[in-house]
Amino acid sequence: MLAHPTSMLFFAAAVQGFFLAGVLGVHGKNTQANHILAVWIALLSVDLLQQIYYAEALYKMFPQLISLVNFLPLTYGGFLFLYVRSLIHTTPLQFKDLFHFLFFFVAIVVNLQVVLQSGTEKLQLVEQTIGKSPSWNIQLFALLMPIVASIYAVLSYRLLQRHPLANTPRLSWLRVMLGLNMIIWIVVWSSILAPNYLQHINSSVIYILVSLVIYMLGYFSLRQPDIFVHGGIADTPNPNVVHKDSGPKYGDNRLPDDLREHIWSALESYIREHAPWRASNLTLAQLADSTGISSHHISQVLNDHHGLSFNDYLNQYRVNAVCVELQSTPAKNLLDVAFLCGFSSKSSFNAIFKKHTGKTPSDYRKQIQP
Repeated sequence: MLAHPTSMLFFAAAVQGFFLAGVLGVHGKNTQANHILAVWIALLSVDLLQQIYYAEALYKMFPQLISLVNFLPLTYGGFLFLYVRSLIHTTPLQFKDLFHFLFFFVAIVVNLQVVLQSGTEKLQLVEQTIGKSPSWNIQLFALLMPIVASIYAVLSYRLLQRHPLANTPRLSWLRVMLGLNMIIWIVVWSSILAPNYLQHINSSVIYILVSLVIYMLGYFSLRQPDIFVHGGIADTPNPNVVHKDSGPKYGDNRLPDDLREHIWSALESYIREHAPWRASNLTLAQLADSTGISSHHISQVLNDHHGLSFNDYLNQYRVNAVCVELQSTPAKNLLDVAFLCGFSSKSSFNAIFKKHTGKTPSDYRKQIQP
């Protein structure tokens, strides 16, 4: 029987966490993001059991488990960031993403000697340190935990806010969750930096608050369809494929009006501000990566809602830029103007310009000359 109320609370939360992690692991929507969240919740549940392990003095019965999961909180910030990134960008995980868990690996290496000790040696070490100040490395990593968590809380919130569709109703729940997470760490830092004015928060309170936010993320995730897909159909097309046909080819999978307008507005804003069409080799995948909008959704908005292929869309801007350039400096070499405005060859320049204006570049320049 558990003696402490918080132990009973943590046990119930851990059981719920393992169940939630299992459900997220088999959930069919937002697959990668939910798998990341499932692993995170499972590790948090293990960490909650560790709190019971120490609070109920179970370490005396099973000393070999001492220190095995002490540094798990150093991974939580990385899990949060990767979850948000996977949810809104559907970016595939890569080997370099292990960098987000760097401090966890460092902590394990620095304390490897203790981790590998026998149960008897670990128990002796714990009994020797009772009532004494923790060693420098324990204090250092205890301080690193809120630092890392706070940094990733800010990075995750900024990642969401910088996405063109951050303010759509589909992501309002995530914005609220990240806001609550940031508030938790603001309170933690207030208690650390101003202990004379605020009662120092017990670690159990922090675990309760963090657990609440993570579990709420889990339950909200279960309720979400694929975030940027209408009708619950997964966005799986190859992002390197450029769709050149126009017409209503998406059928029942058309984007809802509000999401389509958000995407179009964000796309137009980026194009006008950054003029990426000046690069003659710009691809749909590159534009998607720069804007944070799925390449499939860019194609759908252009094709199904505006009757444009990706290349036609870019060439509109290129032709307009040529016209503006010729009006301001009519004597400029036509080929120089073409290359400046994103055309890759003389033949494609002439053909595309005539297609959009009905005139060759030379005829257009003659027409605008006084």
